[in-house]
Amino acid sequence: MSHLSDLSAQLRHQGDSGRTAVRCGDESVSYRELDAHADAWAGWLRERTRPGDRVATLCRSSIEQIALLYGCAHAGRVLMPLSYRLRPPELAALVADATPALLLHDAGYGDLAADAVRRCAHRPVLSPLVQPRGAAAGSGDVDPEAAVLLIHTSGSSGRPRGVPLSHRMCVATGEALDGVAALGPDDVVVQLLPQHHTGGWTVLPLLALARGATLIVEPEFDADRALRRLADATVTMAVPTMYRMMADSACFGATDLSSLRLAVCGGAALPGPLARVWWERGVPLCQGYGLTEAGPNVLCVPPGSVKASAGWTGVPYPGVEVALAGVAAGPGTGELLVRGPAVFGGYWGGPPHHGWLHTGDLAERDERGWYRIVGRLDDGYISGGENVTPAEVERALHTHPAVVDATVVGIPDERWGEVGVAFVVARSTVDEEGLRAWCRERLAGFKVPARVSVVESLPTTGLGKVRRDVLRKMAREAR
Repeated sequence: MSHLSDLSAQLRHQGDSGRTAVRCGDESVSYRELDAHADAWAGWLRERTRPGDRVATLCRSSIEQIALLYGCAHAGRVLMPLSYRLRPPELAALVADATPALLLHDAGYGDLAADAVRRCAHRPVLSPLVQPRGAAAGSGDVDPEAAVLLIHTSGSSGRPRGVPLSHRMCVATGEALDGVAALGPDDVVVQLLPQHHTGGWTVLPLLALARGATLIVEPEFDADRALRRLADATVTMAVPTMYRMMADSACFGATDLSSLRLAVCGGAALPGPLARVWWERGVPLCQGYGLTEAGPNVLCVPPGSVKASAGWTGVPYPGVEVALAGVAAGPGTGELLVRGPAVFGGYWGGPPHHGWLHTGDLAERDERGWYRIVGRLDDGYISGGENVTPAEVERALHTHPAVVDATVVGIPDERWGEVGVAFVVARSTVDEEGLRAWCRERLAGFKVPARVSVVESLPTTGLGKVRRDVLRKMAREAR
């Protein structure tokens, strides 16, 4: 391992610099200040937690959380960012699963944090997420194989699973991405994804700080404000929904985007018409593909080939191996498999993972060796860059006293990429909007079905399995 094989070493490598490291709103910190801030967090954590302890957060993207991450890196703790969009029962399940020692929260999320903890047998210490004062600074040796981030992602069961990201994974996925992004100290990188996503860390932000660039953090996405940030940026990454909202903004045409040399799109497929809107503005917007379990960076369209890439996801990042299950070589279609130094070692609390990672995504490879994602092996869908598992939504619907059965399917949507449509069999008269409100009380907003259709029965096979293909057709035709 090199001396820059962990996040702690990467920050310290830039720590003597007075250059601006991060800007967020009216706040900014230099690399020197960020390193000192991280040291203070490391000392604070050492006084209250043990090595390997999880430190959960409930907050919007911020400089404070970045300093806390590096404090965890210095002290050998694990940052566990939670989504503020989740409801108390959902948060309680994640807290029970990963048993964090602390739950630090923004001022606006204290009640949400307390409500979640009240529902859980495990009771982490609650504390505001504010810069520690008077803590003894210091850090020790860092194990590159130790986890530094724990990100929860939904699996095929519909229950989120924790994905530990080690220092090695974070560094390796950054090195792979840098084979395309080639970041340097003169770059200005705009982070639009929230920090409870792996993309809010390992798709550009941590790489930017490792390379001495300036990182601009948005606490929450707003299309007009994001465009103002991009007017000063060289590199960014967002999901298709964000790019569409910015393109639909009245400010889009008047915003000077000439400084942007690379814009990466991930989280879902980039529609060709949307890509062309940005290409016409001179922005090299290119499709990327990844998943949390792979760090996440796996595939990307080479920037020099952007305008010939519509519909394609590109080629593997440097250092990443991919294959198609059941396809030896050449063109073909099969489940996408991934391996490389950024692939995880297993889910939190689960058995170790070795070898090829089965993504669950169906991919096509052409004669050039380019890939595109053509479907999902499971029934999940992606809405606005957020993974939604129908089983989780169906469980929420089944708790309604009037619901006998329910199935949720994803269908294409121009604004969100995909949205959910629920088909419900009810034992009594039920209000369809009332069912959506029922879900909204129990699930994050992006999981709530866009429509609910009450039907007499669900179409099934001879063995009683629900025909989701029939329901998808019904949902599309009813639009």
